[in-house]
Amino acid sequence: MFLLVTGGVVAGGWAFLKRNAPTGTKPSAAVKGAAPVLSAKVARENYALDLDAIGTVRSFESIDISSNVTESVTQLSFNDGDFVKKGTLLARLSDSEEQAMLASAKATLAEEEREIERLKNLVKDGAAPEARLAERKTLADIAKQKIFEAEAKLADRRITAPFDGWLGLRRISVGALVTPGTVIASLDKIDVVKIDFSVPETYLGTVKPGTLIAARTDSDRERRYEGKVSHLDSRIDPVTRSIPTRAEVPNPDLALKPGMLVMVRLVVEPKMSLSIPERALVPIGAKAYVFAIQDNKAKRTEVKTGRRKPGFVEIISGLSEGQLIVADGIVGLQDGAALKVAGDYGGPVKAFNPEQPATTTP
Repeated sequence: MFLLVTGGVVAGGWAFLKRNAPTGTKPSAAVKGAAPVLSAKVARENYALDLDAIGTVRSFESIDISSNVTESVTQLSFNDGDFVKKGTLLARLSDSEEQAMLASAKATLAEEEREIERLKNLVKDGAAPEARLAERKTLADIAKQKIFEAEAKLADRRITAPFDGWLGLRRISVGALVTPGTVIASLDKIDVVKIDFSVPETYLGTVKPGTLIAARTDSDRERRYEGKVSHLDSRIDPVTRSIPTRAEVPNPDLALKPGMLVMVRLVVEPKMSLSIPERALVPIGAKAYVFAIQDNKAKRTEVKTGRRKPGFVEIISGLSEGQLIVADGIVGLQDGAALKVAGDYGGPVKAFNPEQPATTTP
């Protein structure tokens, strides 16, 4: 009884399938079409080996202006933040005593010179000994030295700018008593600045004077300040195993201030190479492949890769510049499969930046 019922069910199902099957086709047959993909062109990109470091901005020239003597200030000739040229008078100290010494020395010299002229005629006529003339010449030389001494003391009481630069905040007022070491103001030359940072000793053979750098600050991360390495220290720090390095960077708008923290990137090994999107790679074991587009078909091609950067990989061999490859849609793709290029690959998705607000689509 069981066998009869089972046979009837099987026979009925077979008759149903045969009656509803399309004419001339098999129920298991599948129609395969061209696979939609996005293409990318093999192009040359810069795969320079970059080195990142933390640096500090230094003035090209910097000094704290102070006095060499203890005197009171009688004149200040600058304002906060002024640009001054070399030799500009910044401050004058009390110099009454030195002015009197200078006047006295000049008067003494004038008297000795008159006496010398009178003795010359007497010595010529034999009315005075030559020793007396020599004595007066010596006294005249002493008077000249007194003048030089008084002028030097006066110079110490006139404070001038030693180089072109920008003054900082004024630290004293007229009438203040200053002593050696008292800071009157700071002076910095910052139209060109120095950036000091350290380079690991493993890069000692590649980082040299003239190596390009790019610096950025936290206050303006979009701006790049470009310069060159100027000097490397003569010693390597035995603790950090790095060498102090200095770069010079133009700063025409004075945006970089001495003491600022900057992020420095060095272009150690510039290199222009063939490049493809990283997602186009198909790793199989220890080898890497890409699907080249040839006559609207996929051609699996072995490639040798090199350096990488976000979203892209360097191609050393296997492809040629300008060649089209499959950049998106490689899942399940087989060698020789028909392709339908739906568009160009738009590039990798940008990394998430928590500091940028999310954009909402209306």
